[in-house]
Amino acid sequence: MTTQSHFSGMEPAAGQMHEQTFNIALAQALRARRQAWRDSDAAILCERSRVLWDAQANRPDILAQTPEIYPVVLEVEFGDPAFGDARSRLGKRVHGTALPVRSAIAIGAPAEIRSWSDRQLQEWLADPYGVELKYAILSANIRGDEGEVDLADNAIHYWPRRPGFVTGNLEDLAALCEYAAAPPQLVTDTAKSVAAQINNLAEALYRGLEPAAIQEIAKELGQTDLRQGLRMACCIWLTSLRLQNLLAETSDELKAQGLKTISEMRFASQAGEVIIPDDVRVEWGKILAFNYKAVFNAARNVLHLRMPDTVGGDVITLLARQASRITNLRLGNRVDFAGELFPELLSDREETAAHYTLPETAELLSQLAVARLQLQDWQSPQEVASLKIADFACGTGSLLRAPYRHIRSRHDAAGGTGEGLHKRMMEDSITGLDINALAAHMTAAGLSVTELATEYHRTNIAAVSVLGGKAGSLELLDSDQITDITGQTVSAAADDCALPTNIEVQNESRDLVIQNPPYTRAKGGFQPFAIAGISEKDRRRSETRLKNLRDKLRRAGNEIPHGQAGMGADFSALANLKLKPGGVFASVLPLTAAHSESWQGFRKTLETEYRDLTAIAFVSNTGAMLSAETHMNEMLLIATKRMEPKPASEQARLLCINLSAAPESLSAAFWYAKMFNRLGQPERGSDIIHDTDMGQGIGSWVVQNVTAAGFPWFTVGMQDHHLARTAAELMAGLFYSIQAMETLEFSLGFTSLGEITNIGPTHHLIGHIRGNEEIGAFTFDPIAEGQVPSYPALWSVDSKDQQSILTNPTHEGQPVDGREDLQRQMLAQRSDLFISRNLRMTSQALAAARTADLAMGGSTWTALLVDAGVKDALAIWLNSTLGLLTRVCYGQTTQAGRSRMQIRALAGFPVPDFAAATPAGQQARQLAQERY
Repeated sequence: MTTQSHFSGMEPAAGQMHEQTFNIALAQALRARRQAWRDSDAAILCERSRVLWDAQANRPDILAQTPEIYPVVLEVEFGDPAFGDARSRLGKRVHGTALPVRSAIAIGAPAEIRSWSDRQLQEWLADPYGVELKYAILSANIRGDEGEVDLADNAIHYWPRRPGFVTGNLEDLAALCEYAAAPPQLVTDTAKSVAAQINNLAEALYRGLEPAAIQEIAKELGQTDLRQGLRMACCIWLTSLRLQNLLAETSDELKAQGLKTISEMRFASQAGEVIIPDDVRVEWGKILAFNYKAVFNAARNVLHLRMPDTVGGDVITLLARQASRITNLRLGNRVDFAGELFPELLSDREETAAHYTLPETAELLSQLAVARLQLQDWQSPQEVASLKIADFACGTGSLLRAPYRHIRSRHDAAGGTGEGLHKRMMEDSITGLDINALAAHMTAAGLSVTELATEYHRTNIAAVSVLGGKAGSLELLDSDQITDITGQTVSAAADDCALPTNIEVQNESRDLVIQNPPYTRAKGGFQPFAIAGISEKDRRRSETRLKNLRDKLRRAGNEIPHGQAGMGADFSALANLKLKPGGVFASVLPLTAAHSESWQGFRKTLETEYRDLTAIAFVSNTGAMLSAETHMNEMLLIATKRMEPKPASEQARLLCINLSAAPESLSAAFWYAKMFNRLGQPERGSDIIHDTDMGQGIGSWVVQNVTAAGFPWFTVGMQDHHLARTAAELMAGLFYSIQAMETLEFSLGFTSLGEITNIGPTHHLIGHIRGNEEIGAFTFDPIAEGQVPSYPALWSVDSKDQQSILTNPTHEGQPVDGREDLQRQMLAQRSDLFISRNLRMTSQALAAARTADLAMGGSTWTALLVDAGVKDALAIWLNSTLGLLTRVCYGQTTQAGRSRMQIRALAGFPVPDFAAATPAGQQARQLAQERY
């Protein structure tokens, strides 16, 4: 608190509560929200003098800090948030640490509290979820390793945008303190500079080591690309040195074993403060005798015994300095530093389509997923540790760390002591697998720092192989256990052991499967299992293995895997297999999973076997992404596996949340999740998602009732929620009037195109354009002016000439010798009604066309064989506004302005039942003939 009142010229009136009284009570209530704050008297300081190095303002209202996170100042006023006081604290140094304040939280307390008694205040704060306070976070950029704070106005980041604020409870405030401690730009900049040095050090090793030693290091990490193997080794050493430093400072048992910090190793060195590899191996041996084998086994194994002290010492010493630098940043365990570093070091991310999950995405998805986990007693560490979480494509572990943090936070908030929780979670609860040894190492290291002083002896985190014709984690589609890539155990207590690590994952055993799987499919230059350095022979063997796994699943009735859908569908099938009834499916997926025909089995399975389906998409045109550098449209999907089969009378539905932009920070992601959880699972309708506190609309929501199993989730990605709701009702055969705000029934029911027409053949059977591959019954040439064709076809789109429903054929066919039977079949399927399968709405005038005489279809136009009375009605409907609306919703829209439909998808396309033998059907046909 400043020496002056927050209220200009005012002191509390007689009998009113002083702000200091409120601050002390708030600090006491806040301290109860986290175990680390309860355990340390210095973690939450309130109304203390000489806290900051500032003669005029050295007493902040509240200072929150732990040894793991930077100090955060909380400034409070009655009324609106204390923006001015919070701003004034930035850059001030904290006594005893010399650390600058780089983030502050401006808080506004309800003005009516001033008239409350102390008892009323205590009762209000006793319910942490009933408290309502206003919050805003102010963060300053940090310049350079010296920690200089940039206090220029344009360098101060406000969340939400000034003068906005959010309204939340005490638990929200506890979370915001942790988020505010690490400005995102600082993390990104540090990761880039560290990655640059790792690349340089790997090159030094490549020049300084014997070729045989380099090959052994790469082999140990499952790499065939030697330089990438060395980069991975350097990163593993860096992470291990950082964790060693933290353990040497915090673990009483390891201190008793004489574990040295980096500084102690440097000053004890006999080589002039150069840390030599042998000394590092000794220290890591002390840790391995205690625990953390998932981290340090690989690190020590690749610290090669034949590494010269010269080059090895220089590399280890420079990495140790980087480790100390990262530790001094006090980023806390909510920041995915490994995730920021990981993409800077790997050369095969594009080939494997393995892009790490953005921290904001991990935060949003994890909070929504953990909110669905059902426990009777969140205070019990035994019950909390019984939860089993898995990520079968874990990368650096961001989608394991984030839910683990939220689980621990719920445990803390329920009053749990956390006794033995970390050991149980690490040894039994968390499973993380990846094909990259560096990723598995970073996952284990990141989870380890959650609670440094707690011993564990094994984990279920490992790198799994795709060499030798294996399919990585997807081997679990056919097995209940898998072996790690190196054959090194992380489960035995001995220092060194060559026994394989057998990680068991039984079917229907996981409470939460959360993942961002690779999207690789054999298209567009990408190939499954194309990791760095793998031979084409080995890659093909793994691809064949995956195809065999898919075939076996489909023979058993599993509809999710599909070669055209890619590996994202395979990992979804794995998640479905391993989730227990009541378990939660949470995944980042390509947007095509909502729309594409190849994902139909996936959608059908989710609609049938899960409840409370929620899809979150980003409709911004500014390139918002959920995963780093994918440059593709993605969505989040969360669903809960049913305990009992879905009743036949229950209609599946999807809550679709379409956001205008991805959350820009962890705090924003945290708040988005709060809003979505409050929304619940409405049965129908749509609306804007507008945060009145933040002062901005962030998107909209709409409920889509699924009219047919596996039908495209067309509302995913639609920007206008009125349009989305109109489309959702229309696909169910209803009309929603926005102006009247009511739903009306059509007199004519809806059916599918395949029910009232016979859909003609594709051009692969009809024929080919002259000069192209000689397929089909006919060879086609454009119709010359004045030519009367014998075998006409409406083959291609011509946006200039095809301006009215009645149009002319575009090509003439010449029969191919020897294919008379096929030619008769094609001529028997001629029509004078056609539908465009590749509609480009930005240039084409027609979605359906008629010809004066019978003709064959082609590469773009597909013939529809239907009774004469129905043709006119269909031709008009398909070109109408409502017909085009259903077309846009049903077709694939992966390319802007274009709606594609495959031949098989045409059969399910919803249309009014113009063939109905009812008065409404007769009236529709008659009216269409008159109007046509």
